[in-house]
Order: sequence, then C-alpha cells, then structure tokens
Amino acid sequence: MKKFFIFAIALVFGALTFTSCDKNKVDSPLVGTWEYITDPAPDSGWWGVYIFTFKADGTFNHIDEAHAPGSEEMHDGFIWTGPYEINGDIITIHKAKMGEIIDDKISYYDDYEPEDEQMKFSLSGNELTITRYYDTDYPWTAVYHKK
Repeated sequence: MKKFFIFAIALVFGALTFTSCDKNKVDSPLVGTWEYITDPAPDSGWWGVYIFTFKADGTFNHIDEAHAPGSEEMHDGFIWTGPYEINGDIITIHKAKMGEIIDDKISYYDDYEPEDEQMKFSLSGNELTITRYYDTDYPWTAVYHKK
C-alpha cells in the first residue's frame, strides 16, 4: 500500500509538472514568421523589410530592416523583443528590449524604456494584415506574408 501511495504522489507531481510546461504556450495560427516588404522610396530608392516572429512560447521579435537602392543586403535595422498577448483581433506586444542591428550584430540599448503597443490583426491563409496605431490620427496597415 505504501508503494502505491508513493507511486500515486509521483504520478500526480509528474502530471502537474508537464502541464505547467504548456502554461505559456500560444495556440494560434499567428505563430510563425511574417514578412512585409516595402516598395523603394521614390525620392531615395531605399526600401524596407519588416519581420514579425510570433513564437508559441508567447514571445515575439520585430525587425525593421533598411536596404540601400538595388541591394538585397540589409544595411542596418532595429529589433524589439518581449512577450505578446492575443485578445480577439488585438495583439498587444510588450516591447521589453530594443536593439540596433549593424553588420548582422545586435546591440541592445541599456537605457530603453519598455513600452506596449496594440495592433489590430486579421488572418487569411498566408496573409496577416496588421493595423498599427502610432497615434490616433494615423493608422498604418500592412499585409505581411508567412515565410
């Protein structure tokens, strides 16, 4: 009987341990890497690539890349990382860290003040439409494609 009791306690502890591993898991078709490529700017020829990666562990990366005219190589860029939440058709990203990307090396800023951003989104197949509100007068909408 004592062996059964110890086995039952171990079984319950094991079950609780494994279920807590998935506590932060995000089960959404939003999980994955999404890319938006801009047209070259008419005045300079520079163009950009915006990449969102939403991970199943509830964290994200957002990279803004700048490309020189006619170049496929990234000139420089910025990265934001942190946790995210989904509530209906709203994503809230908690930008915990920000860094600069130069020559494929990331340098995170020590003095960055974390901030939150809410974005409206919709999914249709391999297209993710995100509307970002930098201020209340100017929403910006872009269609990202799954990589």
